[in-house]
Amino acid sequence: MKKCLVIGGGFAGLTASTYLSNTGFNVELIEATPKLGGRVYSFIHKKTNRLIDNGQHIMMGCYNETLKFLKLINALDKIEIQEKLNVKFLKPGFEIHELKSPSFFYPLNLLVAILSYTAISIQERISILRLFLKLPILSNSDLEKMSVEELLISENQNENIKKAFWEILCIGALNTNIAKASSKVFVDVLKEIFLKGGSGSKIVLPKVDLSEMFCEPAKQFIEEKGGRICLSERVEEIKVEKKKAVEVVTNKRRITDFDFVLCAIPFSAVLKVLPYLTFDDFNPKYSSILNVHVWLAEANKENRFGKNFYALIGSKLHWIFSHDTHITCVISDADYLMNLTDNEIMIMIYSELKKYMNIIPDDIKDYFIIKEKHATFIPSSEILYNRPDTETEVKNLFLTGDWVNTGLPSTIESAVKSGRVAAEAVEAN
Repeated sequence: MKKCLVIGGGFAGLTASTYLSNTGFNVELIEATPKLGGRVYSFIHKKTNRLIDNGQHIMMGCYNETLKFLKLINALDKIEIQEKLNVKFLKPGFEIHELKSPSFFYPLNLLVAILSYTAISIQERISILRLFLKLPILSNSDLEKMSVEELLISENQNENIKKAFWEILCIGALNTNIAKASSKVFVDVLKEIFLKGGSGSKIVLPKVDLSEMFCEPAKQFIEEKGGRICLSERVEEIKVEKKKAVEVVTNKRRITDFDFVLCAIPFSAVLKVLPYLTFDDFNPKYSSILNVHVWLAEANKENRFGKNFYALIGSKLHWIFSHDTHITCVISDADYLMNLTDNEIMIMIYSELKKYMNIIPDDIKDYFIIKEKHATFIPSSEILYNRPDTETEVKNLFLTGDWVNTGLPSTIESAVKSGRVAAEAVEAN
């Protein structure tokens, strides 16, 4: 039985380990921290003694890799897939405008959804449809040179349309504003969501915390197949001789009994552990996410917003997710907030919640702020074709992670796809 060391227990590492275990490999996963999940994890909030996620994650019906993986680890029952597209957009004063598809056949359902989106005028809705119709014939060579903002300007999408529709889609899908995001990546995402069948645009949300949805079932699957998971163990060096990895040095031991090494760690960590690898012209810049969990005074059992989620139009807050006992406010592309104090951030949060949700400071009994400074890489035109492949110049050493060349932005889907592709590359060797 061939043995593969997997370094890193994020979504890519767990996915690769699961697929390798399923095909008969002896897998040993080594994770530096005490938890699995990487940048996506759950923890106990001490004041409320409740399990919460570090951030809220939206998945889509077009996340085929993720859905396939969840099926493999018997975790499909831990997610909820919308019967049809339904997103509530908010204007100030809790004014709701729905992007909602009826029970018509695709693509008529999406046509009706956009034409019924009352946050903008009928002329503006038609303008959006014109651009959607052009998506399949837009020139890739032109898109590669443009930001999303430049594309929208060239297609006569006015400021109101950008604010009420395109900006929300872009920052939600790419965690990057329209000025920085590659139009090629954005258009590819739009095609996957809206132009490849009726299920692609459905929102997928976890029913449980992210660790229970993904990490625990994957861990159980790997261990049931005979794999081993080692937490709180940091890899410090991977020794290579004659273009072959021969020894992995951790803070606890030296490992030589392996056939393959699969690195499922962030790019910044790869540079430290694998200094002999070259990454020509790949120098990603990162975008942050700020999540604020807010407990409402009324919510002893359930808050008044139920289990809905909202996209905010023209707000500094981008999304609000309502849970049983609290709400989660999400601000993407949040670099400008990273150095502010909690009090400074909450002044802004109080203002936006009052403006959009009619929530005043007296309604709030507690809050918890989480800053993810390197949440995702920016999918700019500059790095579009510079992302590294899974295989390296070291013949038994492979890379995986949402940053490798998956053709997708920095998402759960990209991480899962990269893990599956890396596992197949190991098997092929």
